Amino acid sequence: MDLKRKVWLDFIPYAKRLFSGGRNDIWQNPDAFLSVFSQGQGLLRSDVLNIPVGEVYVRLLEQESGLVEEWEGKRPTFALRKLLAFDEPREFLSEVLAGLQNLYRGAQPIVLTLPSPQKWLQWLHTKVRPGQEISISSDDVEATAMYLAEYVRAFSTSGLAAVVLKEPADPVFQHKEAIPLYQPIVNLANHYQWSVGISLSGTTVEFSEGNDEVDFYLMSNADPAAISGYWEKKLNIGGGLNRDFWSGDQNVPPLSERGFAYGEIPEDAEPEMVLSQLKKLRS
Repeated sequence: MDLKRKVWLDFIPYAKRLFSGGRNDIWQNPDAFLSVFSQGQGLLRSDVLNIPVGEVYVRLLEQESGLVEEWEGKRPTFALRKLLAFDEPREFLSEVLAGLQNLYRGAQPIVLTLPSPQKWLQWLHTKVRPGQEISISSDDVEATAMYLAEYVRAFSTSGLAAVVLKEPADPVFQHKEAIPLYQPIVNLANHYQWSVGISLSGTTVEFSEGNDEVDFYLMSNADPAAISGYWEKKLNIGGGLNRDFWSGDQNVPPLSERGFAYGEIPEDAEPEMVLSQLKKLRS
């Protein structure tokens, strides 16, 4: 997936605030989701279309609280297998991806963002073993990567260009240690010729080019100066559009031939400021 000089925006919560009319079912109703998404895309014109899988499952457990009670005391890997086996979330995502294919006809690449294996495990640990110290082994992470690879295989005909794994804010394994444990997902992506990205929550990270098997990184909290420094090192990293950027408190990062602008538009962002910053970014 070519990301040179692209502007990649994660905007669903922001678009929901503007266009949902107060509806709270966009993560269960494909038509409602596509309506909000298409209106947001029409306004903001992201060069990449990104669908966050984790949100669908967060909403599922909010609605089906009895599931957590059934799984209490079980291992997080057990809860994950049960969770991924539900038909409704997978059908929702399949319908959304089919809708995006029909709406945009390949004009922008479609990306599926999943919580990384260790992020899934940390989240489910808080559900099934509340109050207990989180303990995650490399074997747990590798097993989870296998389950997720099989899960993502279901979307092999959905027109994906890339899969992104979103790391937790406090990972047990830093990205250099974690990526080898994610190999089943990387192998699957390579088989289907999808790019692989890692989304990191930090503002600065140590990188060295060419020593892992991912194609790009996302850093939504990094400021323009930090991102420009990575671009100067010819690293394929997206970022620079952090919260301060959307409030007008940060300069616009110059688009690079190597890196690309990326960020999440805050749900409470001021629409006039958002459009003003995007205009500067694209000028």
